[in-house]
Amino acid sequence: MTDGAASGRAAPVPPTRREAVGQYTGALLFSVSLGITLVAYPLFVVGQGWSKTTAGVLIGLSAAVQVITRWRLGSVMRLVSNSHVITAAAALMGLGVGLLVVDSGLAALVVSSVVQGVARACFWTGNQVQIVRSSRSTPRAIATLNMAATVGMLVGPALGGILAQSSFRAAFAVAAAVAFVGVVPTLALARLPPFARVGGHGYLKLLASRGVRVGMWASVAVGAWRGLLGSYVPIGLDAAGSSETVIGVVVAVANGAAALSGYLAVDMEGSRVAPGVARWGAVTLVATAFVGFDLPVTVVTAALFVGGVATGLLQVLAITAVSEGVRDELQGDAVTIAGVARGTTLSGAPLGVAALLVMGLGPAVLVVMTVLVGPAAVFCWTRSGRR
Repeated sequence: MTDGAASGRAAPVPPTRREAVGQYTGALLFSVSLGITLVAYPLFVVGQGWSKTTAGVLIGLSAAVQVITRWRLGSVMRLVSNSHVITAAAALMGLGVGLLVVDSGLAALVVSSVVQGVARACFWTGNQVQIVRSSRSTPRAIATLNMAATVGMLVGPALGGILAQSSFRAAFAVAAAVAFVGVVPTLALARLPPFARVGGHGYLKLLASRGVRVGMWASVAVGAWRGLLGSYVPIGLDAAGSSETVIGVVVAVANGAAALSGYLAVDMEGSRVAPGVARWGAVTLVATAFVGFDLPVTVVTAALFVGGVATGLLQVLAITAVSEGVRDELQGDAVTIAGVARGTTLSGAPLGVAALLVMGLGPAVLVVMTVLVGPAAVFCWTRSGRR
C-alpha cells in the first residue's frame, strides 16, 4: 500500500470509460427500480387494506431513514470504501423490494421501507463521493449522473404502473431484479481506500468552510423545490382544473428541465460557484411566486420550467462547492452534509406548507420557499476572489 493510500489521500481516479459507463449504468438501473417501487409501493399498501395514512407514514419513515443514514455516512466511509457502499446499496434495494414478493404483512412493509431508505441514501451519496474523488470534471460528471437518474425515473414509474395493473408482486419482482442487475456495473468502479481518520470532520467544523456553506444552502434550495414539486404542485394544478395527464406533463417538464440544465454548470468552478448559487437561488425563488396561485396552466408550466432549470444548476453547484471547500480526507463528510440538507428540506418543505395552508396554497408555498431558498440567494453572493 502506498503512503497516499494509507493516509486516505488516494490519487484521483483516472477518467476511464469503464469507470464512467459503470457508474452511469448503475445509476440508471437503480433509478428504474426505484421508479417502479415509488408507484407500486403506496398502491400495494392501500390494496392490502391499510389506510392512506398508513401508506403516508411508511413513506415518511423511508424518508426519515434516508436523512439519518446520510448523517452517518461520513463515518461509514472512513471504515469502508465509498464504492463498496454503492455496491451494497444496489443489493439492499433488491432485497428491500424483493421482500414484498414473498411477504405482504405490516412487518415486511416496515422493513422494506427502512431498507429502501438506507439503500437510497447510500447509493446517491456514495456515487457523488466517487465523482468528487475522481479526476473527472465534477460539474459535468454530476450532471450526467443526474441525467441517468432522471431517465430511470421516467422509465421506472411508467413501467411500474403497467406492471402494477396486473400484479403488484410482478412489479416488485421486476424492480428487485433490475436492482440486482444494477449491482454488476458498480463492480467497475475503482475501489479507493476509505477516508483517513482525521480531526475536523465534525459537521459544525466543516460548516466553517465557505464552500461547504454554499453547497449546503444550494442543497436546501433543491430539496425544498423538489419536495413541493412532488406534493403541492400537483395539488395546486388539480385545484385549478388541470387533468391528470396535464399534471403529469407539467411535472415531467420541470424534471426534464432540471436534468438538462445541469450541463450549463459544467464551467462554473472555483470563484464562479458561490455567485452562481446566489443567482440561480434567486431565480428559483422568483419562479416559486407563480406556483400555487390560480393562474393559467401555461404560466405555471413556464414558471416550473424556469424553476427546474435553476434547481438543476443548483444541484450540480452544490456538490461542486462542497468538494472544493475541504481537503481530500473530508470530502465524504462534506458531500454528506449536502445530502442531509437536501433530504431534510425535501420532506420538511411540504410539512411547512401544510402548517401554513390556512393562508392559502399560493401564499403558504411562497413563505416556505422564501425561508428555505432565500438564504441561497442572500448568503452565497460573493465578489470574485473572496473566500
